[in-house]
Amino acid sequence: MIIHYLKISLRNLWKYKTHSLISALCLAVGIVCYILVSMYSQKMEVDLPDMERRIRLEYSQDRNSFFSMQDAQLLEDKLSHELGKLSFSQFFHKSIEAEIINNEQHNFPFIINFMGVNDYYFSYYNRKLLYGSRLIQAPDEVILSQNFVRKAYGDKNPIGTIIFTESSLQPDSAMQSFRVVNVVENDLLEFQTDCYFSYEVMPDQPIAINGYLPPQMNLEALNQLLRSVPWERNGETIYPEARLLSQKDAVSMKSLLINMLIMFIASLILISGLINFLKFIIQMFYNRQREIALRKCMGASVKGLYLLLFFEVFWMMSFAFLISLVLMELSMSAMQIYIPNWGIPDAILFAIYLLQFKIYIVLLAICMLIIWFPIRRLRMTSIISQVNRNRNKHIFRSVMMWLQLSISIFFIGGTFVINLGWYEAFGRTYSALTSQEEKEIIIVKINTQRMRQHLNSILADIRALPEVTDELKMEDNTMMSHYMQTYTKADRSEAYVSVIKGDPHYFKFLNIPMSGKVVDADASGTIYVSEDFRRQLDKDSIQDMVEFYGQSYRIIGTFKALHKESSNGHTIGSVFYPGNQLNAICFKMAPGTDIKLAIRRINEICRHYVPVTLPVEIKKLPDDKQDFMRSIQMMQGAMMILAIVSILLVVLSIYSAISMDTISRQKEMAIRKINGATPTTIATVFGKAYLTIFLLAFAVAYPLLRLAMMAIIDNMKVVSEWWWGVVLFFSVAFMIFLTTAYKIYRIMHINPAEIIKNE
Repeated sequence: MIIHYLKISLRNLWKYKTHSLISALCLAVGIVCYILVSMYSQKMEVDLPDMERRIRLEYSQDRNSFFSMQDAQLLEDKLSHELGKLSFSQFFHKSIEAEIINNEQHNFPFIINFMGVNDYYFSYYNRKLLYGSRLIQAPDEVILSQNFVRKAYGDKNPIGTIIFTESSLQPDSAMQSFRVVNVVENDLLEFQTDCYFSYEVMPDQPIAINGYLPPQMNLEALNQLLRSVPWERNGETIYPEARLLSQKDAVSMKSLLINMLIMFIASLILISGLINFLKFIIQMFYNRQREIALRKCMGASVKGLYLLLFFEVFWMMSFAFLISLVLMELSMSAMQIYIPNWGIPDAILFAIYLLQFKIYIVLLAICMLIIWFPIRRLRMTSIISQVNRNRNKHIFRSVMMWLQLSISIFFIGGTFVINLGWYEAFGRTYSALTSQEEKEIIIVKINTQRMRQHLNSILADIRALPEVTDELKMEDNTMMSHYMQTYTKADRSEAYVSVIKGDPHYFKFLNIPMSGKVVDADASGTIYVSEDFRRQLDKDSIQDMVEFYGQSYRIIGTFKALHKESSNGHTIGSVFYPGNQLNAICFKMAPGTDIKLAIRRINEICRHYVPVTLPVEIKKLPDDKQDFMRSIQMMQGAMMILAIVSILLVVLSIYSAISMDTISRQKEMAIRKINGATPTTIATVFGKAYLTIFLLAFAVAYPLLRLAMMAIIDNMKVVSEWWWGVVLFFSVAFMIFLTTAYKIYRIMHINPAEIIKNE
């Protein structure tokens, strides 16, 4: 019998395959959005054992500070008997270039992320070692992560191999070789760390200290004990202080609100997709009431009807789950490309798929409970029950449409305001180049030691390309990453100026008007100032010399503005520092050059000297965004996608509802027309319900949206303005009008005689 219901349910879904596909796709998008947003905002937490006894040691006067190596060792020596073993970890994740010598004595350079730890770090965080229990016993030993071993060694055992690092790891020592002694299993808690060195290798780096609360000692008694180890800091006595890791630090109300908002957004799109999914299933089931009545006459039980609807849900839910797996693969691939490495949750795909499967099971269980509602209503077939059912049959549907429309208004409005805020912050930027000229500039980042070693050869080969017409050397590794520094005005108030460093050829290269003399890139103590900053200096009666952070600089020129400098009122101008440190080179291509081909040629030149294990960053000038701007653009894109999905859900839901209404009430409208009802009256009958739903949805969604936008981008003027709310109101109203107008127009002009005859 189960196989019979499986076949029937699949056949019924195939009749409405387009609607089935859309409903399943919307639910799959909701699942993927929920997983990605929730993981991105909360990360993945690993529940460590004895969490109630784990402690963090900090300075009593400053909870954001860490210990020096000398202080950490002194603390361990004096209190090792009372505290037991302590975990040391240098609380930073730094990237350097390293060279791996594998078992075949082949050299491969890599960019590695590393940490400094002691031998107890791995036990404290339950990190499993894959090759016995061997730990770091000397400063010239290193433990590798499982992920890095797979990337650098493949399936080979790395124990005993040698890693050479840059001198920046240990500036005051010539020792740069490290022997691999073990491999540690991957950890979901932290960002990807490739190598774990002894903390003694980096004596100047701060150390975080963790341990356990001693047995039969409370936190107050432990802190009394720690006061026996004081330090002198700037004439002030400070003490180490312990806090329990199980006691979460208090976060600001704004941070908490933003985190709750992110999770709320993640839940909204999932709920909207689930609503559309269930509405389609249940509506399709109601449309087959004649089939259901026949089945009951043939002896079908309530259990059989329930199984019929359940298997329809099962087929579509399973199909949505498979689509979500595909979308998750595509999303993770896109995140690896477009999201900065520091922003990607460090989770393996198995954990993601497991979470997807759990959501699939939970949603299936929820649907099993919800679908009992239409089954219970279809059990009764008497006239009285039919009247009662018809009296209230639209309440549930109307509530669901109201919720979907509220979600859609939230996403549409959020997308609108974020785009307005983006334009307010970055839209009014200065550029002396046309958009086409910007696309003809290619930036090559000097991001590895191997590239620096062969820089002269690389530059010679690139200059030999016929399409290269000019070049610019920059100290900053991006043309758009202006950083801020403070300027003290004559009235002692402080303001920000934008800053960039590089070769003064910058102005000619980017067609920026500049008055003054062009000096060498190594002309220290000199600066160029923008016209806006020059006006501020004139107000402060400053002519030739300006001071920043206690150092005086001679002004040798004035320029219009930096490339892509924003005129949003957050700064009073900009400054250009001549600098000879080379971190990026810009190449200007001849007009009409195939830029993709030029980038490919430059990449081939770089790869001739730089192995594939090291990154080569080559991009067009318009693509050269700093991480903050890229994150804002990703937020724009994410909100746009969610808005489109929510609009699709609402349009499908409203169109389905108006279609059902006009079909089921044709006879009623025909009788109304016979009795003298005008087309306007008939339109009002249908339109007032959807108008009421829209007004209630807007009344709820708009205030929530306004509060959310004030929490996220509260420093933007556009959030406090009222006109965007009016535009949002009429935009959504027009969307609903377009969705319902055709069906309402059709029923306004029905022929009563044809309807009565068909009935």
